[in-house]
Amino acid sequence: MTRPTQTLPSHSPYPAVNNDVASDELERLRYENEKLTKINAVLMRRVEMGWGNHSDAYQSFEDAALLADKVKERTFKLQQTLHRLEESNQQLDQARHDAELSRISSDQDRQRLTDAIESISESFVLFDADRKMVLVNNRCREFWTRFGIVFEIGVTTFQQITAASLPLVDHSCKVQRKVSAFPESITQTIFKLKDGTWIQMSERKTAENGLVVVYTDITNIKKTEELRYQTAMAEQAQLLKSTLENMTEAVALINENNELETWNQQFLEFAGLKEADVKRGVKYNQLLANSALREVPALPMDECLNDDGFGETEVVLESGIVLLFKSHLIPSGGMLNTFTDITERSHHQRALQESEQRIRLITDAMPALISYVNKDMCYEFVNREFEKWYHRSRSEIISHHLRNVLGEQTFSNLQIYIERAMLGQSVNFEVETTMDNGNSRISNKTYIPHFDHERNIVGFFALEQDVTEQRRTAKALKHAYDYMEQRVNQRTKKISEINAQLRKEIEDRQLAQIHLLEAKREAEHANESKSKFLAATSHDLLQPMNSARLFVSALAEQTLQPEAQKLTSSLSYSLENLESLITALVDISKLEAGLIEPVLDDFAVEDLMSNLENEFRQQAEARGLKFRFRNSSRVVNSDGYLLARILRNLLSNAIRYTNEGAILLGARRRAHGLEIQVCDTGIGIPEDKLSDIFQEFNRVEAKKRRHDQGLGLGLAIVDKLSTVMNHKIHVMSVEGKGSCFTVTLPYGTQRLTSDLPRKSAVQDRFNSHLEGANLLIIDNDEAICAGMEELLGGWGIQVTSVQTLEDLGKEDWLKDLQPDIIVADYHLDDGDTGFDALEIVERELGTGTPVIMITANYTNELRQSVRAKGYSLLNKPVKPHKMKLALSNLMSKKAGE
Repeated sequence: MTRPTQTLPSHSPYPAVNNDVASDELERLRYENEKLTKINAVLMRRVEMGWGNHSDAYQSFEDAALLADKVKERTFKLQQTLHRLEESNQQLDQARHDAELSRISSDQDRQRLTDAIESISESFVLFDADRKMVLVNNRCREFWTRFGIVFEIGVTTFQQITAASLPLVDHSCKVQRKVSAFPESITQTIFKLKDGTWIQMSERKTAENGLVVVYTDITNIKKTEELRYQTAMAEQAQLLKSTLENMTEAVALINENNELETWNQQFLEFAGLKEADVKRGVKYNQLLANSALREVPALPMDECLNDDGFGETEVVLESGIVLLFKSHLIPSGGMLNTFTDITERSHHQRALQESEQRIRLITDAMPALISYVNKDMCYEFVNREFEKWYHRSRSEIISHHLRNVLGEQTFSNLQIYIERAMLGQSVNFEVETTMDNGNSRISNKTYIPHFDHERNIVGFFALEQDVTEQRRTAKALKHAYDYMEQRVNQRTKKISEINAQLRKEIEDRQLAQIHLLEAKREAEHANESKSKFLAATSHDLLQPMNSARLFVSALAEQTLQPEAQKLTSSLSYSLENLESLITALVDISKLEAGLIEPVLDDFAVEDLMSNLENEFRQQAEARGLKFRFRNSSRVVNSDGYLLARILRNLLSNAIRYTNEGAILLGARRRAHGLEIQVCDTGIGIPEDKLSDIFQEFNRVEAKKRRHDQGLGLGLAIVDKLSTVMNHKIHVMSVEGKGSCFTVTLPYGTQRLTSDLPRKSAVQDRFNSHLEGANLLIIDNDEAICAGMEELLGGWGIQVTSVQTLEDLGKEDWLKDLQPDIIVADYHLDDGDTGFDALEIVERELGTGTPVIMITANYTNELRQSVRAKGYSLLNKPVKPHKMKLALSNLMSKKAGE
C-alpha cells in the first residue's frame, strides 16, 4: 500500500499578487510607447517635407508646435506610466520575496505540527470542515493498520472511520459520554474494545469548523480505578463483617436464589452450627432444616409482612430459648433475617400477663367501677362493671379519651375534679349522670393520683360506686320525714311506724341482694369446681379402664370356649361403650373448664382424611354400608388433632344412625375456605330439632335407639371444639333421607411439595417384627403392667415392667436388659412423670431407643413436649390394635425397613 500524501493549506499575512496581470500591463505600456514614437517620426517627416512643398510654412510650424506639445504631454504620461510600472515591478518582487518567506514559515509550522502530533502518546486525527481526513499521526496509523482499517488522506471521512471501528468495540460494556461546555465544547467518549483495551475519544472543533479527534489508551487508569474500587469494597465488607460480629443479634442475609450470603457468629451459635459447615451460597432452607432453628420459617409468611415487606414473629426453640425473628424483604431480591434472644423478656412478659390476669380477675369480681386514666386523659384499664355501666366493650374504651367515652357534658362536669386529681389531690364526690336510656344514676367517685418514682403525676385511679338506690332511699326518707314533720302533732305515731317499716324494707332488700349474690357466686364456684375436678381426674377415671381393656384384649386372643368367647366379646363391647361415655364426659368437662386450647398450624388435609378413610371404611362395610371418599391436597389452618376429633365424631354418628345406603367423606373447595363434608343416607333429623342436636344429652329418636348406649354428647363436643377453633359447622338434613354436616376450614399458606416434610410410609408388619422383641414398660399401676405383659406376651414380645424410678435406676440393670422399645406412662407416683423416668434411661442407654408415651392428659402443651422429644404418643384408654400398629412401625424403622 502506498503511503498517503499529506497536504496543509498555506497561509500568508500579505494579499496575493497576480504576476500575469503585471506583465500584460507592462506590454501594453511598451506598445503605446512604440506607437507614439512611430507617430512622432511620421509627423516629423511630414514637417520636414512640408517646408519644401508648401507655402504655408507658418501654419505648418504651428501644427508642428502643437504636435510637439502633444508629443511632450504623451511622453510625460509615458514616463509616469513607466515609473508606476517600475514601482509595480518592485512591489511584485517584494511580494514574491514575502511569499517565499511565508512558504518557508508555513513549511516550518507544518513540520513543527507534524513533530508535535508525532511526539504525543495519544492517537491524533485532524478533519477539515467537510469532515475529511487532513492529518493523522503514526500511532493512530499503526492502530488502524493493525486492525485492517483502510483510510486515505483527503478522502476518508470521520463517519467512515467511526463505522469501520464499531466492530472492534465491546458492546457489552456501557459507553460513557461527557460533553463539557466551558471554555470550549469538548466531547469525551469512553468505550472498551474486545481485546480489553479502554479508549477515551476526545472530539474538539477548530476555528475553521474542522474536527480534532484524540484517542487515549486509559486501560491502566481503569485497572487502577477497579483495583481501588475492589480495595474499598473489601474494606467496607471487612467493616460490615466486624459490625455484624459485634452485634448482639444474629444476622443472616439471603439472596434472591434463597442462598446464604452473609452471616455472623451469633447466627452460628443460635443455629448450633460449626463455622466449617456453613459456606456462602448454601441453600438457606436446607441449612435451617439441619440446625436448632428448624422451627423458624425458611420463608416469611405473607400474613406476617406489612406493606413495606417487613415482618416479625416469635419462635420458641426446642431448648426453650425464645427468639424474636424479623424478616425484611430486599427490593432487589432476597431478604435480611435477624434473630434476637428475648427469652428473659418473654418470661417477664408472661409474668406480667399472669399478674395482670390475676388483677383483672379480682377487679372484674368487684361490684364497683374501677378504671385508670393516664396523663393524656385516655383510659388504660377498666373492669367488667365499667363496661356494663357504659354499655361498651373494653376495646371501645381502652386508649380512648375521657371526652369520647363519657360524653362532652359529663366530661365538662367532671373536669374540675380531674384537674384536682392531676394536681396531686385525692378527690371524693358524688355526681348524677343521665344514661343512654334516659334514666338518672348517682355514683360516688374517688380519684386517686398516681405518682412515678420521681413524684411526677402520670395519671390517676378512679373508683366509682353506684349509690343510686341508697341516695334515692335517703331522699325518699327525707321527703317522708319532712312530710311527717309537718304533721308531727297529728300523726307522730304513724310516721314513726312508717319510718321503721321503710328502714326494715331497705334492710330486707339489701339482705336479699346479698343472699342472691352469694348464691350466684356459690353456684358459679360449684360449677367451675365440678368441671375442673372432672377434667383433672381424667387420668384416675381412665386408668382402670385402660387396664380392663388390656386384660379383655389379652383374654380375647386366648383360645376359649364359644360361650366364654361370647362373654368376652360382650365384655369388650361394654367396656368400649363405657370408655366412649367416660371420654365424652371428660371432653365436655375439659371444654367447659377451658383446659383445651387449639394449636393452629398450616398443614395439608390429605393425610388426615386418608387416615380417617382407612379407619371408618371397615366399620361402614362391617354394617353393610358403602363408604365413598373424596380427598383434597389443599393446605388449611387448623389444629389437626382437634379437627380429627370433630370428623371422627361426625363419622361415628353417621354410621350409628344409618341402617342402609352409603357414607360420604369428602372435601369441596370454596372461595371462603375448604369445606369437609360428612353425609349419610340415615334416619335424618327433623327440621324443628336441628337447633337442639348440638346440646348435651340430646339424641334423635333416643327411645328407639337405646341399644346405641350413647349419651348424646358427640355433637355437643363437635360444637364446642369448632367454637374453640373458630370453625363454622353447618348441617342440612331431610327426615328419613339423611343428613350432611359441613366443617368450613380457612385456607393456610400454600407450601411447595419440596418444602413439606416427607412422611414415612406406614408399614404394619405386626408379628413379623414383634416376635422376640425386648420391651420395657414403665407404669406405676401393677394392674396395667400385668395387663400389658399378658397382652404383649401373646404377640411374642418379651415384656419387662418397672413401677418406680428407684427400681429403674439400679446399677447396670438397664444395660443388662437392653430394651428394643420403651412404653412409659406419663403420670407416675409422687409427682414423677414419664419424662423423669426416660431421663434415667437416656443416661444409661443413650437416646437411640424408640419410646411410646401413654397418657390420659390431652393438653396441647404435653403433646408438643412429646413431639419435641421425638416420642410417639398414645392416649388412654389404649386400644390394642393401635398399640400393636405403633410397636410394629417402631420395630420396622429400627430394623431399617
